[in-house]
Amino acid sequence: MFLKNKKIKNNNLLKIILTSLFFIFLSQEAISSNSLNNLRVSHNVEDSKIRIVFDADKKINYKFKSLLGKKSLKINLRDINIKKSFQIPKFNNKYIKNLKLTKKGSSLNFDFKSNSEFKYKYFSLNPNNKYGHRLVLDIYLIKKKSPIFSKKIKKNIIIIAIDPGHGGKDPGAVGKRGTKEKDIVLSISKKLYNLLRKEKKIKPVLIRNEDRYIPLRQRIEKARKYKADLFISIHADAAKNRKAKGSSVYVLSQHGASSEAAKWLANKENSADLVGGISIDDKDNTLAQVILDMSQSATIEISLKASRIMLKKLNKINTLHSSRTEQAGFVVLKSPDIPSMLIETAYLSNPKEEKKLKTNKFQNSIAKAIRDGILEIIKKGII
Repeated sequence: MFLKNKKIKNNNLLKIILTSLFFIFLSQEAISSNSLNNLRVSHNVEDSKIRIVFDADKKINYKFKSLLGKKSLKINLRDINIKKSFQIPKFNNKYIKNLKLTKKGSSLNFDFKSNSEFKYKYFSLNPNNKYGHRLVLDIYLIKKKSPIFSKKIKKNIIIIAIDPGHGGKDPGAVGKRGTKEKDIVLSISKKLYNLLRKEKKIKPVLIRNEDRYIPLRQRIEKARKYKADLFISIHADAAKNRKAKGSSVYVLSQHGASSEAAKWLANKENSADLVGGISIDDKDNTLAQVILDMSQSATIEISLKASRIMLKKLNKINTLHSSRTEQAGFVVLKSPDIPSMLIETAYLSNPKEEKKLKTNKFQNSIAKAIRDGILEIIKKGII
């Protein structure tokens, strides 16, 4: 009887151990259940830019490390598997010395070596209608300038498109005292325009300079005709809660970008210089969609960086309604090739802020804060 009980106990202990090991195995598998499905490489000759896109099932956990000066880069992709059939795409390019992907435990090491020095930036993209999770790496090749001509090259003038919201038959928000948003934002925009005119290397343009209605998509087209480097739409917010207050900054959401690409595809005849000089007129819709998606994703990333600087400047002169950049599908932010932001200066629905918005002092403060934000954005090379 004693031996029988001991045998039962041993069997139970074995079952417990095996069950534990099974769940440990499952948990390890769950940790590394992400899979690298594809690696895409493209080269924009005009911009001297190489784009590498990692396509995965889930968001990629990664770490970057720069090696050997500025000609080599290593990326550690953590907790991710790779199919045995997966291959690095063949890419005939004089600037790419080597592309290598190696498995190390539950991680993948990606090595990029170039024959040229380069700078790089990277960002993650959430799934859209065509792709899953993506990690995007942009390599900017540094071209050596000829010493004979380098002194003759002048820096480009930065063009800032200022868009006073609403106008004409569209008054926008209306405060309790009857203050119309269209009038306030036009006044602030003109003040900003005059401030930027004093800056030597900036050319400001007003999308509207009088009380008239301009359809939203025409505002984008006007900015593109001016070849704007940055588009800023100025507004005054409103809310049911009259206690709501402060300034906000919005940029386009990824969902808004994806839906907008379809509209651009439907009207390709005016797209000769749509994406950095790349026409999509002669491309099939699938390729054109990819080009637009890549361009607009990069534009959103630039807009986000610029908006964070703008928020800091606005916070110096006013309360922030939101300390982070908000993202939404505003039509005026949907240009695929111009970094854009929408600034809600203050709340007209708040009686105290309505009173403040009507004063020259506050309008000048807002205009100066936006000017200072633009100057820092340019100084940091974001646009």
